[in-house]
Amino acid sequence: VSQTNTPFSGGGFNPRVNYKEMLSSRGVRARAAEKLSISIEDLGKPRIKLTEQTSIISMAMSANTKELAQRKTYAIYESLQDELSILRADEVSRRDESINQVLDQYKERMNVTRNAIVDFQQRSIVVSTDQMDQLVKTLSAVKERGVYVKAEAKDLEQYIYQLSEELGVSPKLAGQAFALQSDVEFRAYTTELKESLTKLTEYSSRWGNNHPKVKAQQKRLAFTRVSINERSKKMYGVNSNEIFNSLNLDLNPKRSELFADLIDAYAKQKGQESMLEDLSRSSDHLSDQLKIYSREIVELERLNREFNMAEAIFTSAAARLEASKSDIFASYPVLQMLASPAYPTKQSSPKNIIAFAGALAGFIFITLGLVILSQRNKLIKLILNKDE
Repeated sequence: VSQTNTPFSGGGFNPRVNYKEMLSSRGVRARAAEKLSISIEDLGKPRIKLTEQTSIISMAMSANTKELAQRKTYAIYESLQDELSILRADEVSRRDESINQVLDQYKERMNVTRNAIVDFQQRSIVVSTDQMDQLVKTLSAVKERGVYVKAEAKDLEQYIYQLSEELGVSPKLAGQAFALQSDVEFRAYTTELKESLTKLTEYSSRWGNNHPKVKAQQKRLAFTRVSINERSKKMYGVNSNEIFNSLNLDLNPKRSELFADLIDAYAKQKGQESMLEDLSRSSDHLSDQLKIYSREIVELERLNREFNMAEAIFTSAAARLEASKSDIFASYPVLQMLASPAYPTKQSSPKNIIAFAGALAGFIFITLGLVILSQRNKLIKLILNKDE
C-alpha cells in the first residue's frame, strides 16, 4: 500500500512559507538574472504576499517597463521550478540511497535463509513439503488396499472351507489328484485298470471264476493295481493311491470342475496372503519413513517460514522504494501558475499625490530661498545690529 500525504495537511510547517523564502533567496534570483542576462542587482527582489486560508502565493516584480517586469516575474517562477526539481531529485536520491542500504540488508538475510534451505535439502531426504503429502497418500492407499485384500482372503477362505466340506477333500489333496490325473504313466495304469475290470466282469459272467481267461484277467488286474500303488506311492506317499482311486475324476466331470474351482480358490487365497504380507511390510516401511519425514518436515517448514518472512520484507522494501520514486512531491508539493504575470493597470510610481506634494514642497522651498536671497543684505545688517 502506498499513500501520499499532502504537505498542507500537517500543522508543523507550511510549504508556502518555504516557497516564499526560496523566491527571495539569492540562488533563485541569480538563476533568474542569468536567464534574463542581467545582474542580480538589476533584477531586484520580488514582493511576495501569502493569502490567508489558501495555498496561493502572490508575487510582483518592479522594472522600468512593464514588459521587463513581466519577464522578471516569469524568470523568477521558472527559476523556482528549476530549484524545486533539483531539490526533489536530491530528496529522491537520498531516500533511494537510504532504502537501498536497508534493502541490501534484507537481501542478505533472504539469501542466508535460502542457503539454509538448500543446505538442509542436501543433507536430508525431504526436499519439499509435497513429499510428506505424497507419503501420507501412499500410506493411506496401502492400508486401504490391505483392508480390501484381507476381506477378499477371508471370503476365499470361507469358500474353500465350504467347498472342501462338500467334496470331502482338502485343496492339497485335490491338487495332488489333478497332478496324478495328468501324469501319463498313472493315466495309463488307470486305463488298464478299467479295461481289466471290464473284461474280468465279462469273463466271469460268461465262464466263471476258474476259467483260464478269468484267471489271466485277475492277474492282469492285480498287476495293474500294484503298478498304480507303486506310481502313487512314488509321487505322494503310502496308500495315496486308495484316496485318489476314490476320487473318480474321470467318471464325474462335474466333480472334476469343483476340484478345479477348489484348487483355483486355494491358489488365489495363497496369493492374497502373500500380497497381505507385502502390503504389511510396505505399510511398516512407510510408517517408519513417515516418522522420519515428520521430524524433518518441521525443520523444513521453519526454514521456509523464515525465508518467506525475509522475502516478504524484501518485497515490501522494494515496493516502498518504487513507491517513493513516484512520490516526488512529498516534501515539495506541485507549484502551478494560477494566473500569468499581467501588466499593471496603473503605474505604481510616481503617484500623483506624492508628486503634487513634492512639487508644492519644492515650490515653497524655492520661493523661500529666493526671498531670503533677495533680502540677504537686510538680514545681514539686522543680525549684525543685534550682535552689537
